Amino acid sequence: MNLKTNLLFISLLLLSVVAQCAFGNFPFAFFAFPLDLLLALIWIGGMGYAYKEKRSSVAVRIWLFPQCTYWTLGWFLGGCLVIGLFPQLSVQDAVRKSGVLSTLGCYHFTSSWIFVTGLFGLLTHLGMITLRRFFLPGRSQWRFVLNHAGLWLALFAGFIGSAEEQTLRIPVFRTSSNNEAFTEEGNKVYLEKSLQLTDFVVEHYPNGSPRHFFAEISVDGKPVHLEVNHPYATSWSEDYYLTSYDVKSPEPQYCVVQIVREPLKYLMWLGIVMMLCGGCLLFLAGPNREKTSFPEKSC
Repeated sequence: MNLKTNLLFISLLLLSVVAQCAFGNFPFAFFAFPLDLLLALIWIGGMGYAYKEKRSSVAVRIWLFPQCTYWTLGWFLGGCLVIGLFPQLSVQDAVRKSGVLSTLGCYHFTSSWIFVTGLFGLLTHLGMITLRRFFLPGRSQWRFVLNHAGLWLALFAGFIGSAEEQTLRIPVFRTSSNNEAFTEEGNKVYLEKSLQLTDFVVEHYPNGSPRHFFAEISVDGKPVHLEVNHPYATSWSEDYYLTSYDVKSPEPQYCVVQIVREPLKYLMWLGIVMMLCGGCLLFLAGPNREKTSFPEKSC
C-alpha cells in the first residue's frame, strides 16, 4: 500500500506541475456559481458513496491509509512555506514576473495548480477519515468528528469560495457620486450602488503625522460610517473597508473604499466554531484512553 500511495501522490504532483507550466494559474473564475456548488455536491456525494459502497477497493484504502496523511499534510505545509517565503502579489503583478519561480506560480501560489491539487488531496483524505469515524459502529466519536469536520468545512469554504471571492476598489469623491470600481486586474466594474463622500476627519499626532481617520459616506443616500479595520457590512457576503484618502489636500476630497465579497465566509466561520466545540469536548472529557485500531490490508 505504501508504494501505491507514493506513486499516486508523485503522479499528482507531476501532473500539477505540468498543468501549471502549460496553463498558468488555476482558473477559479470558470468555476463560479452554480458550477462550484454542483462540483462540490458531486465531490461530497462521491466520497460518501465510495466509503459506504467501495470501502474495500484499493482507491478508497489509499485515501484512508496513514501514508496519505504524511503526503497531504506535507504538501499543504510545503505550500504554506512557499507563501511565506515569496511575496504574494496580485494576479496582474504576478503575470509580469518571469523565470522558473513565476512559471510555477510562486508569486500567487494559492491559485496555482500545485497548491490547489494539494489542498484537494488534503480535503479528500480528511473527508474520508471523518466519514470512517462517523460511521464507526457502537461508538460516540463527536470530539473527533467535530474537530475534523470543522477543519474540513473551513478549508472547503476557502477552497470552493475562491471562485466567488472578489476584491474591488472604488474612489469615493466629495463633489459627486461614483459607482465605477476596479478589480485587482484593473478591470472596471459598475456597482449597483453609488457612493459619495460627505465628511472626512483626520486625527494627528503632535508631530503632525496621521493617527486616526474615518469617513462618512453616502451609499445610495444611506449614511455609512467607515474606519480603518472597522468594515461596514452591506450584506451577509459584502464588506466595505476604508483603505486610503487624499493626503495632498487639507480637507480630503476623496477616499478609497475596498469592497470585499466573500459568499462563503459564514460557512468558514461555522467550521471554526465546530473545531472550538470539538476542542471544548476534548478538554471536558479528557483523553480517550481506549485504543482503536484500523487494520490495513496490504496490496
